[in-house]
Amino acid sequence: MKMQASNNLQLMLVEAWVKTRREWLANVRLRWGVRFIFATIWLWLALLVQEKAAAWHADSDETQAQIQRLKPLRRESNWPQRADDARAQLETARALLWTAASQGQAEAMLQDRLRDMCAKAGLNVRELVNIAGDTKAAAEDAKPLRVRLVVDMGNRLALMGLLSEIGQSPQLIIVDTLRLRPQASQARAELEVRVLYREQVKVP
Repeated sequence: MKMQASNNLQLMLVEAWVKTRREWLANVRLRWGVRFIFATIWLWLALLVQEKAAAWHADSDETQAQIQRLKPLRRESNWPQRADDARAQLETARALLWTAASQGQAEAMLQDRLRDMCAKAGLNVRELVNIAGDTKAAAEDAKPLRVRLVVDMGNRLALMGLLSEIGQSPQLIIVDTLRLRPQASQARAELEVRVLYREQVKVP
């Protein structure tokens, strides 16, 4: 029974093959259609390979360019020294920041420092107030703090002394604006001063 089924299957395959071959030889459109399909598939594969080759070539060029840029850096032997210099500069910049437990304490410290500087320079303080502004933290969590300082300007040398004291401050003090009012009923100078402060980490 199995042998007969196998023979019948082989006979059907042979008949199908003979029929397909006859149709292939007799039908010109079929032959050209199959050839067109194979040509289309071959063209698509060729374009795909070309696209992949172009992408690989571009990646290779980019990698080669990166290697060429890194070659001079490999010859550098002073990277540890540069890292130490950068670390030292960072510590120096941090030392210029004001440190306080809160914004209120930072404002009081700044006002006390400016009053001491004015007294040392021989200037009378007429006004010293905080200026509201942007309090968003900058780099290293440093927050800006601004004040407006108005002093009598009977002696310009005393004002120069104040500016000198500000410039020599161990913590950074920036004079954003300086306006001289010599024509006022009482000559005065108006300064807008800015500092950067960091809040101290509270230990629980």
